[in-house]
Amino acid sequence: MGGNFLKDLFGSFFSGRDPEAQKKKVLKGIAKSLSKTKYKFYKMGSNEVDPSFAKFMFELYKAVSPAQAMIQSFENPNALKKLVLNRSLTEKQIEAIDNLTETAITELARKQPLKAVNESIRAHMETFTSAYDSTRIAKTDALYTKLMYFANFVQYDFYFTLKKFDNTIKEHDFTKVPKFSAINGSYIVEDLKNFIDVAWVLPFDTDWSDVFKLIKSVKGADPLPMGTWKKILARVKYLRDNHILEMLIQLISENPLYRDEYSQKELYIVDDYIADIKKAAENTLEELQAKQKAGKVDGLLVQIFGTNEVEHLKYYNEAGSAPFERKGIGSFAYGEPLGYLKMFILDYIKKDIRELNDILTVRGEWANQQLATPMSDAFHNLVDISADITALDNSVNETVDLGLKMKTHLPRADRDKDSKGIIQSTLNQVNDAAGKLIKKAINLLISYDRNLKMILEDCVKKHQELILNWNDIDHFAEGQLKQMSIDAYKKIFSFVSLMQNFPIELTEEE
Repeated sequence: MGGNFLKDLFGSFFSGRDPEAQKKKVLKGIAKSLSKTKYKFYKMGSNEVDPSFAKFMFELYKAVSPAQAMIQSFENPNALKKLVLNRSLTEKQIEAIDNLTETAITELARKQPLKAVNESIRAHMETFTSAYDSTRIAKTDALYTKLMYFANFVQYDFYFTLKKFDNTIKEHDFTKVPKFSAINGSYIVEDLKNFIDVAWVLPFDTDWSDVFKLIKSVKGADPLPMGTWKKILARVKYLRDNHILEMLIQLISENPLYRDEYSQKELYIVDDYIADIKKAAENTLEELQAKQKAGKVDGLLVQIFGTNEVEHLKYYNEAGSAPFERKGIGSFAYGEPLGYLKMFILDYIKKDIRELNDILTVRGEWANQQLATPMSDAFHNLVDISADITALDNSVNETVDLGLKMKTHLPRADRDKDSKGIIQSTLNQVNDAAGKLIKKAINLLISYDRNLKMILEDCVKKHQELILNWNDIDHFAEGQLKQMSIDAYKKIFSFVSLMQNFPIELTEEE
């Protein structure tokens, strides 16, 4: 349609002929083509849309009105998606989903360890996903695609369009015959384009029985008679195939170059559905793990410090991390465990352990002094780590050093990749330094505890083989040296257990 007219129009630009005159000639040809169809929707001389167009749309409106009411009675578009998905499930899948709900997982976690809960989730997910073979996925996606095309078409605002031809018409009232008048075409150009968007994409030659059956299973009746729907499809297909609305828009807008562009898109819902089920189950498990970890951490904090309210670091903490997290740049990854480590060194290593260490390594007479060296070195290195933690903490103060650099680049991070990269690199640098301090401290604590264990095993012997003057140095502990060592061993063991709740992942390995 219109190929020769367009050829003439483009040719006029190079032949010196009047483009406006040529355009009018092309439009006249389009009007002639439109007049040869069975729908006389346009009045060329007045640029008006004929009442016959309104009558055509009214007949569609009347036919789809029951379906429109049915579709609109669903809560939201997601309800239609849920309807299709639920109909696609097998009994085993339904059972698996029931076991993957937050309630079911939480209840299971009350009876079984989280490791077993995780295994249960994986087993139910396998049952759920394995039932979706490629054929069932394609069938489910295709049904949803057709349902949405149907829903979009019947929900077209026919009333809004028709009211422009007869402002006395009432919505969903078909008891009176409307008195439609011709109107200026410019009033409905956008209506025509909107109708094209929902009508031209309908799969005219497909089987719609599955869509009607699905709706009937919920609403108890067909959305409209199948015969009526087939007639609607035939009429709309005629409009599309004969470019009737396209020509109408060309004439109204006086733009012979206009083309009705549309594309049929397949909608894919099964893959996202599977991913959502899996993600929801994983989130529930992660929440349970976080609660378990928090409970375990709180218990260890009380055991170690006598309270779970432990002082945080000054700058390398949750509040300091927040500006970076809000922008999705990164975070201070180890503020919590590093704060616990500093407090443990200050409150316990530098006090109780120092006293015990002086008695054991300074006053103790070791059979082989080389055996005492690792224990002594571990203590002194732990003490030094306290200063390293303070230095790292101060370095992210936003008024100096690394903190100032990150603060300077933060306002530009949203729009400047270089600034964002600098902050991320700096965060990695700081986090790696913090992680290395924690790993170093844990290794030193394990080393110290290992030596304490050897001492405790040796002190109960009739003749000590490690510290030869055990009875003499016990005097400096008021006869409580063994108990002091036991308490220290337990305290260090508990602290190492606490630190194991905070996995360290370095961007650069040591």
